[in-house]
Amino acid sequence: MRLADYFDAAASLHPRNIAFVDGEQRIGFAEAQRLVHGTAHALVAEEGLRPGAHIAIYAPNDHRVSLLQIAANRAGMVWVSVHTRNTVETNTAVMAYADCDAVFFHSDYAGLVPAMKAGLPRVRRFICIDAPSEYGPCLADWVAAWPQPFVAPPEQPAMPALLQPTGGTTGPSKGALHTNRSLEMALISVFETLRFDAQSRVLAVAPLTHAACMLTLACAARGGRTVVLNGFESGAVLETIEREGITHMFLPPTLVYALLNDPRLDSTDVSSLRSVAVGAAPIAPEKLKEAVRRLGPVIYEVFGQSECLFPVVAKRPEDYLLPDGSFDEVALASAGRAVPFARVEIMDEHGKLAGPGEKGEIVVQSTMVMQGYYRKPEETAEVSAGGWHHTTDVGVKDERGFITIVDRKKDMIVSGGFNVFPSEIEAVILSHPAVLDCAVIGVPDPKWGEAVKAVVQLKPGCGEARDAMGAALTQLCKDALGSVKAPKSVEFWPDLPRSAVGKVLKRDIRARFWEGQWRAI
Repeated sequence: MRLADYFDAAASLHPRNIAFVDGEQRIGFAEAQRLVHGTAHALVAEEGLRPGAHIAIYAPNDHRVSLLQIAANRAGMVWVSVHTRNTVETNTAVMAYADCDAVFFHSDYAGLVPAMKAGLPRVRRFICIDAPSEYGPCLADWVAAWPQPFVAPPEQPAMPALLQPTGGTTGPSKGALHTNRSLEMALISVFETLRFDAQSRVLAVAPLTHAACMLTLACAARGGRTVVLNGFESGAVLETIEREGITHMFLPPTLVYALLNDPRLDSTDVSSLRSVAVGAAPIAPEKLKEAVRRLGPVIYEVFGQSECLFPVVAKRPEDYLLPDGSFDEVALASAGRAVPFARVEIMDEHGKLAGPGEKGEIVVQSTMVMQGYYRKPEETAEVSAGGWHHTTDVGVKDERGFITIVDRKKDMIVSGGFNVFPSEIEAVILSHPAVLDCAVIGVPDPKWGEAVKAVVQLKPGCGEARDAMGAALTQLCKDALGSVKAPKSVEFWPDLPRSAVGKVLKRDIRARFWEGQWRAI
């Protein structure tokens, strides 16, 4: 079935359930369904768009984002996610590359519409999702003439449904094109892995332009409730968990660390939580242990990519918690095991599948894998070589099937002829109680080619005696990993650059050290 078919089934089964809570608004499934169907009507009848048209959504977290994603699917169209932390120039380039035919925008970004219009002559209509605007109709008024159900043609499983740009903040490098079939399988994987039902209560705090939308869509498809917060503030998150009885949420590791650093956590009732899905980057094992101790045995780690959605690999509490309550350290350090709907293996540099304990590239076969990169056949062929999706992540798989991500191919540091993978160094540094977050990179070195450098963000109030702190972190790494992998220098920054989903942007950190060099890692 299509995403929209799952949503309509949930609305039919649970018409009195609250679908979304957004500030003071509580939107029931019947009201939400009217907006979905009205939007589908308006896209077709008002704008004359045909199935396959590309629809951009340019908004912060707002309940209408999820409903517009479902509406585009109901109309047989493709939604294009736009990262709001990008510059307007970058986002205009993203939407131009994606051949967008209509743009839904939030009033927060109304001032950017003239610049977008100048660069997007193909776009037929700009629609403001939350308020009247001089730059286009208000969504509520635009759909008012269409109260009747929208009758969609029969489902086509191979029809495109989602175009997810993969270029981060630097430009529209690629876009992963997903079909109804791959989107459906990702929903099923979320249902099964994170255990959704009609009583689920999702807190949407990570950007709905990225992986977090899979939880809100899965929740809506099961008849559950999503509570939307526009931005992360740890106190507001804790208050909302307690007040709304939140059961599920998705957070990148940096936001988990921020929650753990909030002194209000231990006085907040978080007993309603059933699943805190951590993704976008690996969570440090010591931080995961702390999260389990303070939030309960509810921490799930999920691995996926824009190209194969998520989760294709998952780690559940029962995977890393032993019957006596202690931790299985091997499982804890891993990303988890392949979900039932994916085959995940390790491939060596010759294209041969590796055996247990052998290091290589993580490769995936699954219905969740994208149809391909939009308008980029050569890149699609490269990433799909041999019938596998090549993740560019380096890992090992043990006899029990646990996959440990060593690092990304492009992040590997070659220092004095030795391959050094930053993630294991970062895990050691993150075990220090004064460290909030860190990034380990290779920097130019005349002797070694690259030297290992740690860029560290300390917790508030832990900034004194940085020379001593740097020496302590270096010694911590030497004791745990040996001198080759220990940082040759440690630098402290007040904040680390992050993407729209909270992932540390190592490329931006590297750029500060490699500018003007004859090579760039």
